[in-house]
Amino acid sequence: MGATGYRLGGSVQVDLDDAAGWLGEAQRRLAAGEAGLALAAAGRAHDAVLAQVLEDEPDAEWAEPARAQLRELVDGARRTLAEAALATGEQHIARSAAEAALVADPFDEVAGRLLMRVHRAGGEPARALAVYAHQAERLATELGTDPSAETQALHLAILRDEQPPAAAEPAVSGGAESLGLVGRSAELRRLRDAWNDAADRHPGLVLVVGEAGIGKTSLCDELARIATSTGGTLLAARCYEAEHSLFLQPIIDAIGGAVRTLPPRILRDLAGDHAPALAGLVPDVATALGLGPPAARVRPETERRRAFEAVTAFIRGLADRGPVLFSLDDLHNAGLASVELVHFLVRQARSSRLLVTATVRAEEGAHVIDQLAGIAERLELGPLTAPAVERLAAAAGQAEHADGILRQTRGHALFVVETLRALAAGDTAVPASLEAAVLDRVRRAGRPVDEVVRAAAVLGSSFDPTVLAALLGQAQPAVMSRCEDALAARLLVVAGRDYEFANDLVREVLYATTPVPTRVAYHRHAADLLTHRPEAMAAHASAAEDWLRAARAWLLAGEQALARPHPTTRSTC
Repeated sequence: MGATGYRLGGSVQVDLDDAAGWLGEAQRRLAAGEAGLALAAAGRAHDAVLAQVLEDEPDAEWAEPARAQLRELVDGARRTLAEAALATGEQHIARSAAEAALVADPFDEVAGRLLMRVHRAGGEPARALAVYAHQAERLATELGTDPSAETQALHLAILRDEQPPAAAEPAVSGGAESLGLVGRSAELRRLRDAWNDAADRHPGLVLVVGEAGIGKTSLCDELARIATSTGGTLLAARCYEAEHSLFLQPIIDAIGGAVRTLPPRILRDLAGDHAPALAGLVPDVATALGLGPPAARVRPETERRRAFEAVTAFIRGLADRGPVLFSLDDLHNAGLASVELVHFLVRQARSSRLLVTATVRAEEGAHVIDQLAGIAERLELGPLTAPAVERLAAAAGQAEHADGILRQTRGHALFVVETLRALAAGDTAVPASLEAAVLDRVRRAGRPVDEVVRAAAVLGSSFDPTVLAALLGQAQPAVMSRCEDALAARLLVVAGRDYEFANDLVREVLYATTPVPTRVAYHRHAADLLTHRPEAMAAHASAAEDWLRAARAWLLAGEQALARPHPTTRSTC
C-alpha cells in the first residue's frame, strides 16, 4: 500500500490484460490464415470485455485510463470477431459483431466495411449498399468528409457485382510464434494444422506414437498451450497402468475438471437428458444439478452404452460452444473401455470443433494403434536429428560434446536432455533419472527379456544371438524370440546379422546394474566361447580378472596379426 492507496504488483493480471492477450492472439491467428482459431480467441476476448469496468465508480477520474483501454479493446474485439467469423462462414456472428461496432461508433469505416462485406457474402448486396449510403451521408453531414478510398472501392465492387477487394490484414503484435521444442517443428506444425482444422469444424484424432522418453508428452503439452491461448477448452488426463481396470477413469478425470468449473445452468444444458448417466460417472454432476439418488441399475451393456452417449454428448456440447482439445497421455495404459470410448467419440464428432490427441508408446501400444487405425492419423516421433542435438548442446553450453552425445544416445530426446543436464552440472556419470528410465523400460518388457539383455550387455554393444544363446545355456529359438521381444521394446535394433543396443546408454545402465558376480560369471563363460577370437577372449578374461588367460589371449592375438598378409604385399606369381 502506498501513500495514495493500494498498488498492484507488476505480475498481477486483471481482466483487461486477459482480454488484450486473447485479442492479440486472435489477430495473429487471423493474419496467419487460421480463421477458426482466430474466431475462438476473438470470442474469448469479446466475452472478457463485455462487463463494465468499475461500475461502482462512474465518475472516478482515476478509472478513466482503464475505461479508455476497455473501449479500445471492445472495438478491436468486435472488428476481429467479425473478420474471423466472416472468414469461417459464421455470418450471424459476423453481422452481430459488425453491427455492434458500428452502433458504438457510426463513423467507424472499418466496421462499416465489415458489415458491407457480411451482407455481400450473405447474398444481400442491397443491404450492403444501404450501409454505405447511410454512413456516407452521416460523414458528409456531421464531419463534412467523404468515405475513405478503401470504403469507396468496396462500394463500387458491390455495385458492379465484382469480387470485393481483399480486406487489409489486421495489425499483428509481436513476432511470429516460435514453434518451440527443438527438432520438432514439422510435428508441431502438423498438430497446429489439426487444431486449426478442428476449430473450423473438421474434427480429428491424432495418435502421437514413439518410444518412451522420445518427447511425445512435451509435444502434446505445447499443443495444449496453443489450444488454450487460442480460446480453446482443454480436457486432459493421463492414463495410469495401475488404474487400467477402472471403468473410463482417464475420461472421468478429463471431464471432471470441466464439470467442476461450469455454472449449473450451462452444465444442465450440456448434460441434457444424459445428466443421470453423466452423474453416475462424475458425482459432482449430481451435486451441481441437485439430482436425486441414482436409478436402479440396468444391464451392464446398457449402462455402458449410456455412459458412452453421456460423455460424447457432454464433449460435443462443449465443442459447440468453442473448440475443444481432448488430450490423453499414455493411452496404451488405458482400459479397453476408454479406448473404445475414444473411437465412439471421434466417430460421432461429425462437424464438432473437437480435436482428440493421445500419446502412445510404440513398444507397448500396438493394440491401441490397431484399434484406432481406421479413424486416427498417426504422427510418428523419431529420434532428434544431429542439428537438433547440436542446438540443444549449444544452448546448454556443451557444444563440444554434441557429437559424442549423439553417438551415445542416438538422438533419444530424454537421454540427450538428461545427459546435457548432467554435463552442465559437472557430472559425467549416467544420470540417475536415465538409469531409472532404462530400468523401467526393461521391467515393462518382462523378466525373460531382462535376462537376455543383461547377458547381451556383457557381450558388448553388438552381439551374435547364437553366441548369446550359448552364453545363457538356452535353446537358440527361445533366445531368438526374446531378442525379438527386446527389439519390439526398442531396447535392441538390427545391425546386419547381429543385434545391437538401441543406444550406448541402455547397455551402460544394464551392465552397471547387473550384480558383479553375475557379470564375472558371464565374462568367464564368454571367454570360453570366444577362443576363436583371441582379442574378444582377452577382453572378457580381463573383465573377469583372469590375468594369465588374458595375457595368453593377447599374445595369440598379436601372433595372428603378424601372420596376416600386409595390405600392400603383392603376389609375385
